[in-house]
Amino acid sequence: MLHCITAINEVKPYKIICVFDHAETREIDFEKLINKYKITSPNLLGKLADITYFKSVTLDSYGTLNWQNEIDFCPDTLYKDSVKIAS
Repeated sequence: MLHCITAINEVKPYKIICVFDHAETREIDFEKLINKYKITSPNLLGKLADITYFKSVTLDSYGTLNWQNEIDFCPDTLYKDSVKIAS
């Protein structure tokens, strides 16, 4: 199933709460990803370790999270790796 993000509700340190299609609210935890890549890829994905940069996330026209047109992730992967928040 193809998913997209329709809204960003909250940005916390390394966690983002989003509304996906079908009005489903989910939390995405980026901490493991950041820890994995901040050493091996400090010039790209490692940038997400900078909390100011992390909080600069926006929602692009394709329904996914985007950081200054440098970093984005497939919304299907974000959905799969996220946790549903009780309504």
